[in-house]
Amino acid sequence: MSKTVNLTYLFTCLLVLSTKLLAQNHISAYVFDIGNNTAVSNAAILVENTEKGTYTDNKGYFELHDLSKNATIVISKIGYETIKVLSSTIGDTIYLTPQTNNLKETVIRGFSSSQLKKIAPDQIYFSKKDIEKLPFILGEKDVMKLLQLTPGIQPASEGQSGLLVRGGNASMNLTLLDDVYLHNIAHLGGLFTAINSDFVHSLSFSKAGFDSRFGGRLSSITEINTLKKPQKTTFNGSIGLLAAKITGNIKLNEKSSLLVSGRRSYLEVLKPFIDDEESILSDNKNYFLYDFLTKYRYEFNAKNSLEAFTYLTRDSFFDKTKERNRKLSWGNFLVGANFKHSYSDKLYSKTTLSNSLYKFEFSDKNFPFDYNTISTFDNFSVKHTLVWNWNEKLLKLGGNFDINSTLPKRISATVDNIPVVVENQVSFQFKEMALFGDLETPISKKIHLKAGLRLINYSLDSNAIVEKNNFFEYEPRISLKYDFKPQNAFKLSYQRLSQFIHQATVPGLSLPIDFFVTSTKDIKPQIANQISAGYIHEHNSFQFNSSVYYKKVTNYTEFVNGALNNLFNSNIYNDIAVGELDSYGIELSINKKINRLTLQSALTLSRSIAHFDAINQGKNFAVTFDRPINLNTVLRYQLNDRIELGALFIYTSGQAFTRPKDVRIINEEPILSFERINASRFPDYHRLDLSCTYSFKPKKKWNSKLNLTLYNVYSQKNPFNIYYEIDGDLSQSFSISEVRETLFPFIPTINWLFSF
Repeated sequence: MSKTVNLTYLFTCLLVLSTKLLAQNHISAYVFDIGNNTAVSNAAILVENTEKGTYTDNKGYFELHDLSKNATIVISKIGYETIKVLSSTIGDTIYLTPQTNNLKETVIRGFSSSQLKKIAPDQIYFSKKDIEKLPFILGEKDVMKLLQLTPGIQPASEGQSGLLVRGGNASMNLTLLDDVYLHNIAHLGGLFTAINSDFVHSLSFSKAGFDSRFGGRLSSITEINTLKKPQKTTFNGSIGLLAAKITGNIKLNEKSSLLVSGRRSYLEVLKPFIDDEESILSDNKNYFLYDFLTKYRYEFNAKNSLEAFTYLTRDSFFDKTKERNRKLSWGNFLVGANFKHSYSDKLYSKTTLSNSLYKFEFSDKNFPFDYNTISTFDNFSVKHTLVWNWNEKLLKLGGNFDINSTLPKRISATVDNIPVVVENQVSFQFKEMALFGDLETPISKKIHLKAGLRLINYSLDSNAIVEKNNFFEYEPRISLKYDFKPQNAFKLSYQRLSQFIHQATVPGLSLPIDFFVTSTKDIKPQIANQISAGYIHEHNSFQFNSSVYYKKVTNYTEFVNGALNNLFNSNIYNDIAVGELDSYGIELSINKKINRLTLQSALTLSRSIAHFDAINQGKNFAVTFDRPINLNTVLRYQLNDRIELGALFIYTSGQAFTRPKDVRIINEEPILSFERINASRFPDYHRLDLSCTYSFKPKKKWNSKLNLTLYNVYSQKNPFNIYYEIDGDLSQSFSISEVRETLFPFIPTINWLFSF
């Protein structure tokens, strides 16, 4: 009770400090290009039916005073579509859409945002327009798939959850939805992700040069912002063979709006047409997902607004092939609120209060046990950020307080239907308190600096396994950009990051079976030091990006026997080995648009090598998520005003794993002996998708499209699980046979997409 009162008091104080109610006769905002998120200068701002107006400055900023209630503001500039908005609906940022034309070569970039304006390297921004240009994958335009098509990032493997970013595992990525922590981003480990792109307004991604307001992860930061308050109510959705979804952005009145979005899959409808026992769509397997989001926004006046939202995701999977009884379910439940307040035209604040819960359940047979396990991760957070923009300088200051609880596993088991007493793993609780600051400023006409510092205090509560403990970590971040020629820039960054949680995974099974444990006196926080350098060239519709990086992780952890073999271990800390990880690579990408054709291609060459004194006899080895080669290419061709063609090709090295080399009989039981750790690899992953989209003629307020997607055109059987069976009679002769489980063969699907 006391904790709740204290937290409520803290949040109330933050709101009071942020609140300064002003009259509605003054507005201020920034005007940005929706395609590349850059400021639009010299845009004309006019109050309709009056002579009052102004222009945006070189940062896209403007302000107007002495306005009548609900005045109509007209915003225009040559090369952009003119828009009209009510003064009462204007938020912090207004986006203009570039006008298209019929020139032989368009100057609007085809796929990714401009890197020239950003100081830090390897930071990406995608607008709603970028998402609309995505290729279709099983009838979906998935915003997280857009990230996987950029260099240095890839899905873990066929069926695996999460992203692999510069040698990091899935636990090293931080994902925020409207500034609220999202623990698991995958549906069915990657075919769908937990983000329905229909409700996404923009996405920002960083793999270097992190803002200091972000911490707790070593590899990447993904910020996803949901749709803003609409000028008028809109609905959009789709109905297809595999899934259906609908999103409504509803304008309730001049001050409030409601965003509602839902999605549900029904892959089971394809089962009668799939003749492949190893596929997830076979008769004895089943899978479905759903997710649901609601967000309510209320504007008190031109300077104060409140957003509150909930988000729920759920996956369910069972497998009863070959006498199995495997069941999995996992999901997130998020609740959050954001309060924004402008103190002046150059100073504003944002306060966030949130709670995020992730729950995973897994049951199976592991001779001689039938068992069920539950794992959870719970995060409660309060964050306050102050942003000051003046004289081409940007300063961000703030702090956050988090309470985290994790239950690595809770087991119930039986042998021949007789309950077994299991000494369960206890739950762990730790707190994080951080102060942070960032400054962006020009040093000269060609050189820009971004510097930040994050100070963290980590406090672990005691339980039956660990003692109370505290850590203090400091995280400096610095980035430089040198514009040595027009449309050309060099970038350099260094950052130190710390992570207080450690992940145990199942190396051979590509499903989200993982446990999280906290840092202790003996298992120190993981620390990453990364240096990154890049060169960027952009001209008209051509963009070339290149980066090299080196990252060293100390106190890097591996679970010697994996997650499954620790199911009945009451203290899985006994199975943790501590070592080091070195990751390095080169990343290249090009984007080009000519006439009706858009090309995007990305290549990553990298290595991720670990060293443990207690593993592999002290010799270096490639970690499970090491992918030396990753290549993808996307083509889009606008055949005419109605028909759009698309193609996507992906190739990546197979994940490393440890293969058994022989079998021995000990006490009349077969015992496998294994080769050197991660000496083998899954077959290389590759896949080709094709799509065709036909746009029907618009009818008043109604628009619709019909999409045909051919997923995995040549039906490549990419394995998501490799296991081994012992064949034969132990008293005579026997052998080891390899079994490969696949997920998705060639799948054609049709989707009808609509908006009104």
